[in-house]
Amino acid sequence: MKYLITTALAYTNGPLHLGHARSTYIPADIMTRYLKLKGEDVIHVGGTDNHGVPITLTAEKEGVTPEDIVEKYHNEIKHDLDSLNVVFDSFGRTHSDIHIKTAQEFYKKLRENGYIYEKEIEQFYCPKCDRFLADRYVEGTCPFCDGEARGDHCEVCGRHLEPTELIDPYCVHCNAKPEIRKTTHYFFKLSALNSDLEEYIKSSEEMPEHVKNLALRWIEELHDWDISRDIKWGVPIPENPNQVMYVWLEAPIGYISFTKQLGDVWKEYWLKNYENLRFSNPVGYENQRFSNPVGYENQRFSNPVGKENEEDVKIYHFIGKDITVHHSVFWPGMILANGDYNLPSSVISGGYLTLEGRKMSTSKKWVVWVKDFVENFESDYLRYFLMINAPLNRDSDFSWDEFQKRINTELIDIIGNFIHRTLVFTQRKFKEVPIADKESLKEEDKALLMKCEETLTNVDKNIRSYNFKDALMNIIHLAKEGNTYFQSMEPWTIKDETRLKEVLYTCCTVVKYILYLLYPFMPKKTLEILDLMGEEVDLELRGKKLKKPKVIFKKVEDEDIKKMKEKLMASKEPKTDGKNKGKNKTKKSNGEKMELIGIDYFDNLDLRVAQILEAEDIPKSKKLLKLIVDIGDEKRQVVAGIKGHYEPEELVGKKIVLVCNLKPAKLCGVESQGMVLAAGDDVVALLTPDKDVPVGSKIC
Repeated sequence: MKYLITTALAYTNGPLHLGHARSTYIPADIMTRYLKLKGEDVIHVGGTDNHGVPITLTAEKEGVTPEDIVEKYHNEIKHDLDSLNVVFDSFGRTHSDIHIKTAQEFYKKLRENGYIYEKEIEQFYCPKCDRFLADRYVEGTCPFCDGEARGDHCEVCGRHLEPTELIDPYCVHCNAKPEIRKTTHYFFKLSALNSDLEEYIKSSEEMPEHVKNLALRWIEELHDWDISRDIKWGVPIPENPNQVMYVWLEAPIGYISFTKQLGDVWKEYWLKNYENLRFSNPVGYENQRFSNPVGYENQRFSNPVGKENEEDVKIYHFIGKDITVHHSVFWPGMILANGDYNLPSSVISGGYLTLEGRKMSTSKKWVVWVKDFVENFESDYLRYFLMINAPLNRDSDFSWDEFQKRINTELIDIIGNFIHRTLVFTQRKFKEVPIADKESLKEEDKALLMKCEETLTNVDKNIRSYNFKDALMNIIHLAKEGNTYFQSMEPWTIKDETRLKEVLYTCCTVVKYILYLLYPFMPKKTLEILDLMGEEVDLELRGKKLKKPKVIFKKVEDEDIKKMKEKLMASKEPKTDGKNKGKNKTKKSNGEKMELIGIDYFDNLDLRVAQILEAEDIPKSKKLLKLIVDIGDEKRQVVAGIKGHYEPEELVGKKIVLVCNLKPAKLCGVESQGMVLAAGDDVVALLTPDKDVPVGSKIC
């Protein structure tokens, strides 16, 4: 089996923060390392997405060229990934010659196959700037919710928009009011692929269920796709160099073009029905059949029997939650229309990461950059924490206190403690790892070694199903078993040297299994421990001389956490001129002045306990769900802005608090007959009764 693992192309408008690392890059590297560890033929391909309107806007504001912007951030992003020990076999740029050529060839095949057509459209034109305005060059008011909106979507209700739908539009470059003019654009016949895409999604056995469900909902209402833009920065459309390809058409093609950087071997992964698969000597692999890949710490990985002639290929895309539809619908649609390439086997969509219970915001400086983290803590600690803290397909929160707690109590007190005490005692008694006769081992020894084999099976199952949290929990449980065994055996009391060797051999075997399984998650630390043992990344014990053990896993100290909290809060604090110092005002928790009301005002609200009977997604809205609720004497339809915080299926049966006497309103074209009460802005929690009260109970 051959595996091609890709990571979402990092957009070159800034460096990486912890959210990027958690959803995409660390999970992909773990999967790559694990598969290489198992002897699979696997390559990891990534790079940067260097086109699009945001980059041209940034360049215009800073008075530099788009090339200046993308080169700066490409290098910063690659440095961030290196600091996290995320290793690529190929890492490219979408403004490179090889990508531009590949994207244009892909486009020509789409056109040749009848999936590209021209259409006259109306588009905003700025007479002051003398140019047509791409979607993000226009801002205004959303026609559906009156919120602030950009030309492609509303920031408030999340609805997809066309620029010409905006109320009071203006050019973001000069603030002038644009006028509507006709122009010709190129469209991709995505709607023609409805049945093919549905069959692909339903038959994709390795596709996570939440990705399948989202994709199938989108496929119900497929529209043709405007794939040209009236800007200069991008991949030129072959028949019209005055326009460039929409970034979501050409950027995913980077997965192919970046694989091409490895030489002709790219064909074995991407081309359909490619025959005579042989990976004899890919560039940079020194005649090894994945036995010693560059960048993987020169460890020796075996090549299991029977892998040489496998012809199947699996393509895994690791991405963030916000681009799930692009990779599970649009990109497969492009591949189907082109006809030459293999479809992805799975799209692994990582959930959002909040920070201290609030949404990360680079503009509001509520963020932790990768660079700042690795300057203060071990990168392996971040890799561990982000994977253990929540399943990958769920949203998660980064808390400095929780980070310290899990590192100190799980990684250090359980895993680190067992490894350290085993190596210290073994080195003191024998100076080397003892090798015992397996046949002479006692039942308790064999039981623990059997637990090692069970853990090996469970971790394999969990990693291959992208369940990295449970894989780490398997390893923690094995370390707990090891600690229990060590304590119960009391090796310090054993006088018989043969028996002592058996006990310490058993303990060292457990250590070796733990390090082998932990390696994909924490490559730096595990290699440091293996060096102390004179061992390699495998399951064999060689009986080598032990170096004097040292503490590899060091505690995260209170002072270090305090410093990071203070740095985060300092970056968030607004500047003040001191004029309001000492004034006594009643304030809301968000700092705004609170308006006091009388009890009569509260009496006007009809608040009741309701129960959710049905919940479903509202297509094209990023924030809204449609609920059917029971309020005791009737059932109502309510629209709630809780998408992303709750899955529809987990809401059914939940009791909530509903404002029942609001005038009906339409949100995204769906009528809402009430308002659900919830708390929080970045992490939203529904208000629920703390006791089981009857549906329809009034709140007073």
